[in-house]
Amino acid sequence: MSKERARRRAEREAAAAAERDKRDRSRRRAAQRAAVAGTVTEPVGKARTRFGRWWRRKFPPNDPLAPRRRRRFLVLLVLFVAVQAVVWWFLPDWSARLWVFLLSLLILPVVRVLLYDRAV
Repeated sequence: MSKERARRRAEREAAAAAERDKRDRSRRRAAQRAAVAGTVTEPVGKARTRFGRWWRRKFPPNDPLAPRRRRRFLVLLVLFVAVQAVVWWFLPDWSARLWVFLLSLLILPVVRVLLYDRAV
């Protein structure tokens, strides 16, 4: 009987240790994610107004999200330049080129939201 009790106790202790390890890993991961988010959002959080937060989008030197932001910007820039190149190639009229340029600038934020499912 005592051998079985000792075996059950060992199983409970092993399960408790595994659960503690799982909680510790989860806690470390949450702290790491909070630290990353804090380094990115801290400079913007200093601004007092909504316009100030939008205007002062300063990012720290070792921003972990910078490569993604650069890649998204380059994709949008390539799309914009491609549309302009096609228009300049096929439309000889300067007023049409200007209208397409202005319309492209107006639609660019919409394309950004459609591509990346996220505003600003």
